[in-house]
Amino acid sequence: MKRKVLIGFLAIVLLAGLISCATFTDNTYKTLYTAGTSYDVAMKSVAALQAQGKITVEQRAEINKYATMYYVAYRGAVDAFEIYMKTNLATDQNKLTVALTEATGKLANLLAYINLIKGVK
Repeated sequence: MKRKVLIGFLAIVLLAGLISCATFTDNTYKTLYTAGTSYDVAMKSVAALQAQGKITVEQRAEINKYATMYYVAYRGAVDAFEIYMKTNLATDQNKLTVALTEATGKLANLLAYINLIKGVK
């Protein structure tokens, strides 16, 4: 239960950052930072669980698939942010928003799968 609350809270924080009163650029930076940190913490936790024998090699391989999907989306969002910072065009801002939405969705999928393996309901 605690993990589901954490996933929900993370999603709210990431999306709220985009609509608060700070600038779009500041919100994007904070969103990317939070997503990157969350990924890092999640994968370190997975490594610790595997070392404790609570996650099998097969489960880790599946987690890694979700992690790769997230990381590719995250790098796409970072690239879109870099482009937007250079151009400041509305079309690039829209592309960045889509990339951020995709990355946060992939992160939510990764965290949900980790919770599924752990048996968190």
